[in-house]
Amino acid sequence: MDKMYDVVIVGAGTAGSYAAYLMAKQGLSVALVERKKAEEVFKVTGDAIGKHHIDELTKSGLSISSNVFMIRYEGAELYSPDLSIKYFVAGEGYGLDIGKWAQWLINAANNSGADIIDKHTVLAPIIEGGFVRGVKANRSDGTQVELRAKVTVDASGATGVVRTKLPSQYRISEPLLPEDASYAYREIIEVDYSIPNPQNIRIYLNNDISPGGYWWFFPKSDRIANVGLGIWGKLVKENGLNPRINYEKYLASSPYVKGRRLLHSGGGIVPTRRPFASMVGPGIVAVGDAAVAVNPIHGGGIGPALLSSALASKAIIEALEKGDVSEAGLWKYNLDYLNAYGIKQAQLDVFRLMLQTLTNDQLNRGLRARILTEDEVLKMSISGNLDLSSGKKIIMALRLLKVPDVARKLSLALRYMNEIRKMYVNYPRNPSELNNWLVALVAKYNEYRLKLKLPLMTI
Repeated sequence: MDKMYDVVIVGAGTAGSYAAYLMAKQGLSVALVERKKAEEVFKVTGDAIGKHHIDELTKSGLSISSNVFMIRYEGAELYSPDLSIKYFVAGEGYGLDIGKWAQWLINAANNSGADIIDKHTVLAPIIEGGFVRGVKANRSDGTQVELRAKVTVDASGATGVVRTKLPSQYRISEPLLPEDASYAYREIIEVDYSIPNPQNIRIYLNNDISPGGYWWFFPKSDRIANVGLGIWGKLVKENGLNPRINYEKYLASSPYVKGRRLLHSGGGIVPTRRPFASMVGPGIVAVGDAAVAVNPIHGGGIGPALLSSALASKAIIEALEKGDVSEAGLWKYNLDYLNAYGIKQAQLDVFRLMLQTLTNDQLNRGLRARILTEDEVLKMSISGNLDLSSGKKIIMALRLLKVPDVARKLSLALRYMNEIRKMYVNYPRNPSELNNWLVALVAKYNEYRLKLKLPLMTI
């Protein structure tokens, strides 16, 4: 007879394993389902995480294994396309050994009492009475099993293998469109020179190398680095661009990778958009990349994955205690996530769309004129907006006069970032009000997209 769980979690990456740890620690029966062998779980990422996320992890009671950290970062260097301008944005963080990180989190979940069910490929959700009641999965021998639960957590990554198989009336089934994603390729390499200032990650804006995105050089030691690039999914689909081809064309023979010895390579899809209209449904929630919990500007997702899992776990525990795992019963997760991160994410999505319409020439001139200072970039990355004093607004206006075409787009983005923030502050307190709110949100986004000459959104 198939076992009944309180919670079934699909995907043993950062989001899924952390959620399994949190809920099993609270005494819930939890199944963590993974298609790979548990020992082989590994995700292609930039491998970087902010120190504040690690600090939050320790507060949850986890003892972090020191071998997951390869390097400590002090900040980020941001370069213009012509390399003539460099910004430095301070910020502490770590470069992870992502394989050891994955194993550490899976072991934490296992040690807290979660059942680790690996080598199981999830096929579809089980839907009964309008509720998700678990998943159907294939074992490695080809036989099928049903893993039933009161709540199902989709932590399967950007593909969202559970939520995307739900009927369209479930708002959580919203597809991830190419225009709201970046297609990335990266390599872990060893070089034959001593990397200067390995304590700083490097981000390079260049629409020839990484159209609509950026390419990066993240040191992991003085000889090892994570090097890759992302291309706006819209351009991948419309123009047939390929991040791996661009890597080979522009980076593989560059001085940055001198003496390159390949240690690992891989690619993937990175969500870079506003939060989904809803991250919950009756009997189901989404976390991590499956919930598009990613920074829309730089694509960082490890920290937001941890945050989304912490908030989802709290909402699920409360819903189970009340005996109400309906959409309304789980709605608190939407509200908590927006307050903690989602409103900022929505604002940064507005800024992201503006950046993706700038040419290399506009980026060069805008950065040269310092239309945003390092402090303003840092402030935006922390809060998602710029609340400037009257004096600072005057100073910014004088800077903007130097680059009127870029200034128009920046001013437009800042205006709509504020308007979108107001809409998300008024996010509905219950599911019955969601459709009207969503219609108004899409209308506001389309006002902005028309001004940027981008295709309109639909509901």
